[in-house]
Amino acid sequence: MVIRSKIKLSLGSLPFPRLVIDQGHMLVVGPTGSGKTNTVKVVLEELEKNEVPSLVLDFHGEYDELPRVTPGEDLSFNMLATQEIEFIVDILSSVFQVSEPQWYILLKALKRGKPPYRLVDVISLLEEEAVRDWREYEIKSALLRRLTILNEGTLGKTLNGDNPPSFLFEKTVAVDLSRLPVRYRGLLSLIILKHLYDYVTSKTRPGRIMHATVIEEAWNILTYRARWEQPTIGERLFLELRKYGELVIAVSQRLDDLSERAVYNSRYILLTSFTQLELQKLGCQLQASELLKYTKLKRGVVLCITENCRIRRLKVRRAKRSMHR
Repeated sequence: MVIRSKIKLSLGSLPFPRLVIDQGHMLVVGPTGSGKTNTVKVVLEELEKNEVPSLVLDFHGEYDELPRVTPGEDLSFNMLATQEIEFIVDILSSVFQVSEPQWYILLKALKRGKPPYRLVDVISLLEEEAVRDWREYEIKSALLRRLTILNEGTLGKTLNGDNPPSFLFEKTVAVDLSRLPVRYRGLLSLIILKHLYDYVTSKTRPGRIMHATVIEEAWNILTYRARWEQPTIGERLFLELRKYGELVIAVSQRLDDLSERAVYNSRYILLTSFTQLELQKLGCQLQASELLKYTKLKRGVVLCITENCRIRRLKVRRAKRSMHR
């Protein structure tokens, strides 16, 4: 295992510099067809050379080069695999942002059962939970409606397995979310990210990059919000994972689609195409001559922005056709 704290990514050829990365997240941003996915694949190839495995939450089935699993087919895990009731309440509360009364009813129902639970067991316990008045009935019904979404169809097959999804975090793999309805892809991604967080926080902080996770269509997870609104669970997970040797690579078509806090807390931002306004939003104030130099990006060249608005151009080669085959 590589023990150095920094990793050199040789994305292309000289005279373009290498990208040296340390702990910190990465954004890859640009419109459709501008080379975002190819850029991410090359980054993953370089991480593989440094013995850093990766997980790809593949919204559109674009990572055929990687070993892959498909929800409902060869991907099945117990989203509630634990002996701790508090963990179950925590993960369901995180995904659905349940209210305090719902949290209380869920906790009461779980205490009547015996771990380890599966999702179908939780629903049965909740259905059997007695209520005292119409208010509690409405609270319980609202919670059941949310849980039932997870228990049906492909999601139900995926989330009612026997074991935790730790196997997703131990070697390179892509989760092909393209088989799911669009509205469920972000939901399953959040569940996996919550398990990833609990997996890495159970270990000692390594002080270096140990694993990478790619979030395609990152606006589903790092949703833009007004500054006075509470951070989403996806945003909170994104900010916390860095401390535990996790490199999150978030991919989006526009910076404006993402949480400002997530953008400002990304250490490496790779732009396959950009506007002056986007640079200004990143705090980069360029003279006209400097702006002209960077706006003439050829295909296969990305703009890399790091701390203190240091800007470089990086050449990105074409990704290989296969990895881990």
